[in-house]
Formats: sequence, structure tokens, C-alpha cells
Amino acid sequence: MKKLIAIAAATLLIASCNEKDNKTETVTSKDITKLKKQLNFKPAQPDSVQYKLTINNNSFGTVPGPSDYYLEAVLYYNDSIFKRIKEEYHNVDYNDPGFKKEAFDFKWLPESIKNELNSSPENYSGHPDLFYNHNRNTQLWLLKNKVLILSYTN
Repeated sequence: MKKLIAIAAATLLIASCNEKDNKTETVTSKDITKLKKQLNFKPAQPDSVQYKLTINNNSFGTVPGPSDYYLEAVLYYNDSIFKRIKEEYHNVDYNDPGFKKEAFDFKWLPESIKNELNSSPENYSGHPDLFYNHNRNTQLWLLKNKVLILSYTN
């Protein structure tokens, strides 16, 4: 009987090790409607977006859990809305976040945006998120009429 229990336990262990515990999906898109599911645009609706979203689906397997997200995005704004965004972020008292511009140098960014990012002032270290997504770690880098967003779960 002990051998039968040991064999059953070993079989379950091997089966659980072979079971795929997560599924990673990467989406690259300009679809603002889908991005609205990840970010709050109520305070400032962008004119257009470009993003890469990686979802590590942990909702199944032997120990299901919440899914993890990693989002890289560019939000494009017109002059008047971007001016309002900058004023709002510059009027809030917060500690210097110390973000590095290299973190926002997404591989898929157009060269013109990479050049603009690299030309950012040396003393600028980004902004903490005020309204795009309070449920995740979200970092912002403001360029001219553009907001670069790096947002992820732990």
C-alpha cells in the first residue's frame, strides 16, 4: 500500500511539473480602445496611442494567481491638453522619483521619439503617476506633446 501511495504521489508531482503554469501574450497596437482597459484616460484623452503590452497569465495551473502586466506606451496629445497635463504634474508637490530615461527607451519606439528622449534635460527624472493607473507601478516621462508610460505589476 505504501508503494502505491508513493507511486501516486510521484505521478502527481511529475504531472504538476509538466503542466504549463502560465501563458505570456504580447500585444503591440495603436488601438486606443484596448489601451483604455489598462489606463485611465478620463482626465486627459490622448489623440492617439502606440503601445506594447505583455501579459503573463497566471490565472490557471496548479497555483492560480493574478496575471502580471508590463506596459510600454506613448500617448500623443494636442497642444492644449498637453499643456494642461504638464501644468497639473508641475503643480503637484512630490519627491523626485529618480526614474532613468533609459527605462523609457523602448526598443519599438520610432527613432524621432528616441532622439527626443535622449535630448531630455539631464536634471529631469520623470514623474510619478497621478491618474493613469493607481493599481500598478507606473512611471511617466514627459516629452513634447507626448507621455511615455512604463507600467507594471510586481
